[in-house]
Amino acid sequence: MIINPQIFNNKIIIGSLAVALIVIGALGYTSYYNAKESNAFLEQEKHLVQSELSEMISSYNAIDVSNESIGKQLEQTKYKIIKILDSVKQIDLNFSEISKYKAQIKVLKKENLLLLSMVDSLESENAELKLVTDSIVANLDETKGVANTLQTKNKTLSKRNINLKEDLEIAKQFKITNIVAEGVKRVSSSNKVIDTKRASRTNQFQVCFTLLKNELLAKGDKSLYIQVLDSKMNVIADKGTVNFGNTSLIYSDVETVAYNNKDLEVCALIEKGSETLVKGMYFISIFHQGNKLGRTTIELK
Repeated sequence: MIINPQIFNNKIIIGSLAVALIVIGALGYTSYYNAKESNAFLEQEKHLVQSELSEMISSYNAIDVSNESIGKQLEQTKYKIIKILDSVKQIDLNFSEISKYKAQIKVLKKENLLLLSMVDSLESENAELKLVTDSIVANLDETKGVANTLQTKNKTLSKRNINLKEDLEIAKQFKITNIVAEGVKRVSSSNKVIDTKRASRTNQFQVCFTLLKNELLAKGDKSLYIQVLDSKMNVIADKGTVNFGNTSLIYSDVETVAYNNKDLEVCALIEKGSETLVKGMYFISIFHQGNKLGRTTIELK
């Protein structure tokens, strides 16, 4: 039997090619299957990362914090999470990116635990402070009752409680009563005041009142400022401006009286000057050291 070498070699080559194609096909299928499984795994991981980030955002939205500093930290951290979530939604699937974001989530979780711990601590402190505040309010009500008793006995307020300072300052203020004001046409030679109710005939305003005694006040000269306003809130007989700390007063007259811790009758005549008075209401107020002691009104026809 004669064997043709060329035919034999061709059979070997064809057989080899067939085997190679089978191997390549098998490898291609395996690669395709592995890639498909890898993509499914990455898709699952991406979904888990998104879920974790969404849950963290929801937990931050549920937190109500009154502390401004911690509130800002919570907002900043929530903003970071939202940016990461937006980035995760847009990334191409690969192990490197997924690993990077999982690492960031781990860091954010630690930060989250720290902030929540601070919030819990603040809530606990606020609860304790509320108990202390309630106790102070109860003590203050009791202390004010004691202070009122001391005032009726004309004794110096006790200094044992710093919260009584404000009450003491109020108690040391002047009190006035019996405020009477009227328009004055003229004063006779015998010092008799001729009053009038007509604006056109009014040349002066007479203001009288009783300055009540107050044993908490020091004796001596006291300056009382009188302000007259027309119906448009313009100051009548403007004598200038006096300052009392952060406040100022435009006044129509100032009366300096010798105060001796007794009831004192005070009367003042205020010249209207060159101003033309019109019909309407006029408002007269008395001040001492920036505090309004009382007010009355008159109507000129």
